[in-house]
Amino acid sequence: MKLVSIVLCLLFSVTACQQRTDRGAQSSQPDTIRNIVADSVTTIRQSYQYVKNGDTISLAITIQGDQVNGDLNYLWKEKDKNAGHIAGTLKDSLLLADYTFSSEGQQSVRQVAFKLVGDRAVEGFGEMEERGGKMSFVDPSKLSYDQRVVLQKVNP
Repeated sequence: MKLVSIVLCLLFSVTACQQRTDRGAQSSQPDTIRNIVADSVTTIRQSYQYVKNGDTISLAITIQGDQVNGDLNYLWKEKDKNAGHIAGTLKDSLLLADYTFSSEGQQSVRQVAFKLVGDRAVEGFGEMEERGGKMSFVDPSKLSYDQRVVLQKVNP
């Protein structure tokens, strides 16, 4: 009888230790998941819009790390619209991207710049030249962000 009691005690002890070990493994799993999430690149989606005097500009972007992709549309009152896609980089709140768009039935590529500040995207303007089949800024560090075109953040 003593032998059965000892065996049962040992069995309970081993089971209890096994459960504590399993719980310890489970509690470390969320830490592993947290580390994976912390190491992964966050995806951010933002939309901006400018509406003034019948003109509308809409910018919808996806930011992943320093890479930016999205759609940019210029709907000018009484003029042809430009609708297209942007692909570029975001560095120090400056979005510099190639804008591939269609206007008057013709596809073109030009560089665009937006300074993302708070809930606003301010379009940059500067001297451009044709390089490699697209219009590019001569010197992106000398762009003017003169508040002529300020897009406000909107819900996507």
